[in-house]
Amino acid sequence: MNEDASGSSKSQRARLTCTECHRRKIRCDKNVPCGTCLKRGIGHLCSREEASTERQTPARNTREESEAERDVVRVLLQRVADLEASLKPNESHQFPRISTLDPATPVNNESPSAVTAEGLPSADATGGDAATVLEFLAWGRNKDVDFANAPEHESGPKWPDFGRKDGTSVTDVLMESSKSVQLDILEALLPSRSHVVQLVEYHSESLLWYHGSYSAKIFFDHLTIFLTGFRGDIRHEQLNLQWLALLFSILSGSMTCASQATCHAWGFSASEQTVLSLQWYEATVTCLNMAKYTEVHTIYSVQAIATLTISAHILGKSSSQSVLLASAGRIAQSLGLHRLGPESTPTSPDQLRKREVGRRVFIQLSTQDWFQIPFSESYTLNPKFSHTIKPLNCNDDDMIVQPQAAPTQASYCNFRYDIAALMPQLLDAMADSNTLFTKYEQVLKYDAKMRELATASIPTFLSTNSPVADEWPRYISWARRSLTICAAHKIIMIHRKFVGLSFTNTAFSFTRRTCLAASKTILKEAFAVSEPEAPVLWIEQAFAVAAAIILSLDTFHRTKEEREFGENGKLIADTIVYLRKFKTSKIASRGVQLLSSLRKELDCSASVDSRKRAHSLGESGSTPPRKRTRALNVQALIREVSQNLGVTPPATASDAGTPSDGLDNTWDAFLEILPPHTGFDAQYLFDDFLPNYT
Repeated sequence: MNEDASGSSKSQRARLTCTECHRRKIRCDKNVPCGTCLKRGIGHLCSREEASTERQTPARNTREESEAERDVVRVLLQRVADLEASLKPNESHQFPRISTLDPATPVNNESPSAVTAEGLPSADATGGDAATVLEFLAWGRNKDVDFANAPEHESGPKWPDFGRKDGTSVTDVLMESSKSVQLDILEALLPSRSHVVQLVEYHSESLLWYHGSYSAKIFFDHLTIFLTGFRGDIRHEQLNLQWLALLFSILSGSMTCASQATCHAWGFSASEQTVLSLQWYEATVTCLNMAKYTEVHTIYSVQAIATLTISAHILGKSSSQSVLLASAGRIAQSLGLHRLGPESTPTSPDQLRKREVGRRVFIQLSTQDWFQIPFSESYTLNPKFSHTIKPLNCNDDDMIVQPQAAPTQASYCNFRYDIAALMPQLLDAMADSNTLFTKYEQVLKYDAKMRELATASIPTFLSTNSPVADEWPRYISWARRSLTICAAHKIIMIHRKFVGLSFTNTAFSFTRRTCLAASKTILKEAFAVSEPEAPVLWIEQAFAVAAAIILSLDTFHRTKEEREFGENGKLIADTIVYLRKFKTSKIASRGVQLLSSLRKELDCSASVDSRKRAHSLGESGSTPPRKRTRALNVQALIREVSQNLGVTPPATASDAGTPSDGLDNTWDAFLEILPPHTGFDAQYLFDDFLPNYT
């Protein structure tokens, strides 16, 4: 009895330490809440057990521990849902609230002080996706980034505060030494302040309409900060080298595409134009690497790479540019540029401008990716998983939406994007077809879509049938010429798989007629006299080479007596003369070598064919066949041209191979030696050869 009483007395004695400190066997100041729990951020869990419940303590402590962990998880999940709801209020009804781990237990809305919203993504995620969101945070990445509120938008050329910055260590000494040397070179390459402003203004007025990779207004604001606040010092410790990469890419584009007369007016000689355009391209890549662009993702690296496209092909950098574009696509997805849907709430012009920047550069990346589909037979940016809408038809200064018939800084790229979007659709449709007949049906289907797009759906200001209004920008005539060349080339790309067969199989004669007409359209526009101040765009040279190749192959399938034989030969000769005017262009110089060799081969085969027919007539007196297909030794031709260009020729192909799908490989053999974003292949002209042409 006394023992029971004594035990009961002991059990009734109240413990002064809190349950959390007692469970963890740590010091407690015996207050509620205690200082230890407050420091650990779990003050709301601090409590003291009642004496009568000591025997239930282990079970209760286990429950409390479980509940505490659940509370933390609930808070994290709830904050993800709250952030999603605040960013997408109009869509909130489509997504259920994140369910708790225990539906019977109410959510603890009081956030533990150790759990903050900092670093949590603005996820458009349901509870099922929250685990992925949190897992990405553990990797140091945000699955869903709020692009419009990204730190670089506020910092401009200043290195933004990402919450972490690369520190230096003993192992970084060599890298720092190398960085100092690179900065010395970059400093020497940067032109004077007046030239920088001049080149940036030229790009914004004469080239930006073509690619739309950055906002002129935003960049000018940032440039002012760089030139005044940073005094144009590329060694400034706060300078974001990814922004500097964008600056060099703009300078490279201006110097590459400006006419010699324009460069001379700026004070640059022809030789200096050649050197600086290439060196500024390399400076862009150097800045990106120094800024660790593959690790630290910002919009500037994406814009810089997208802007480089306008100069890369002329400079002979198509191979490296294709790799850069692939990385830019991944970075763009990391930044959430593929999820910039329609505005759900009224947005200020500044905020809208930032989101439009993301949309514009993303459709430029998509356009470039989809235009190389006919040559890589694949694409990286899948439109099925992109929710980014086309940019608004508006100008940067006021962000006021204009009618589709009115030209703005986004108009040309928007329409070209519609053309590019046909390419992945055609690729998928062809992949689902199993015979030449059904494949060709798809070609004809998308040929019709392309024609409708280029006629019925074309904006008024891009139509050559409409007069040019006085209030329109001066680049409208350049845009019309560029679009005509681009549209004609895309018709050829749609028919590409059947070009070879069209020369020998009458079932595909529509392809032959279509591609010949498109080729002549390209050359007609290319040969037309352009305005002195008009920029030099790479597609005019590249697609002229493509057109001349088609004419050459057509001529190889004609007799010398046919009218088209002479007409084609003259156009090929005119193309060579046209390309020789671009003395600093790699596309043009290599195109001249290729077409000259083709023409030489054509003349030789025509001479041999004439002697054979004369000999045949003398012996039999009969009339020869109307047409004879000349044999074209692709391997010998490529080997000769590669030797002239100082490029390693391809390995000798086996004669045992047969064309897949019954398609003629002569056409493909030529296309494989042309660059991707000229519309031809993933390697620059003669930079790299496929080992087999069968």
